[in-house]
Amino acid sequence: MTRPRTVLPAVESRLTGVAHPRNQLKRQLKKELAALTAPDTAAMRPGLWLSVTAAPFVLHVAVRDDTTLEDMDAFLREVWMECCGHLSLFEFRQKNEQTVLYLADPEEEEDEFELRDAYFPDMTDDEWLKMNAQVRANAPLQKPLTVTVREAMDGVPDLRYEYDMGTTTRCVLKVEAELTLPWPEGRTVRLLARNARPDWLCRECGEAATKLCIMGECWDDGYAKFCAKHARTHSRKVHPREGGDSWMIAPLSNSPRDPCCGYFEHPGSEKDYVW
Repeated sequence: MTRPRTVLPAVESRLTGVAHPRNQLKRQLKKELAALTAPDTAAMRPGLWLSVTAAPFVLHVAVRDDTTLEDMDAFLREVWMECCGHLSLFEFRQKNEQTVLYLADPEEEEDEFELRDAYFPDMTDDEWLKMNAQVRANAPLQKPLTVTVREAMDGVPDLRYEYDMGTTTRCVLKVEAELTLPWPEGRTVRLLARNARPDWLCRECGEAATKLCIMGECWDDGYAKFCAKHARTHSRKVHPREGGDSWMIAPLSNSPRDPCCGYFEHPGSEKDYVW
């Protein structure tokens, strides 16, 4: 069967519960943010409005100025990514610019001549410093996740985020606007909007899909999604050599992490981030 065309779903506001078409979302969210109220104890704080995209999935997020990349990593893990505690990173990469990696444990600066003394004892100080400068100029600059989101995104078009260095899930963060909002006590990251669950269609019959196959060849195909009826028979028909068992079928989730590493969506994972 011809692969069904994927239509980008509407985006649901977490401020009002209204679903907006993507071409109207920013205008509508601006109106909702302007009308946002909070408890009297909330202080007006500057921040950023970010979009996080892994098409067809998207999140719109408000972050306070003191929000760190560590806070953002925790948010993305909880709402979209977490399965087995994999490593993650943020990355700025642009042509003719040094790549910057933001990591939980960046490499520490080593003694200037420690490696030289261990591996190149005959090299002079000047020779070593020249070679070392060339190596460092071409190597990514590593920074910690304690850097604030504002600092990391100052003057850059976007940041890439990667979760799991084996079966990697990627998304892109962009600044949409500056914000000054009433922030209640608590988390420094707030979810403004999220795409509605995509209207996936069954590969076999074109009806609404609710399941997907996690087996490698189907996963690589990119559209191994099925209605309940065809999900029950798919494993036996297509994967008999692997046993044709039901564990090969997983529920579809509203996350770009499907179906990596047995990811399973956790209902309510976003609730602590909603205003």
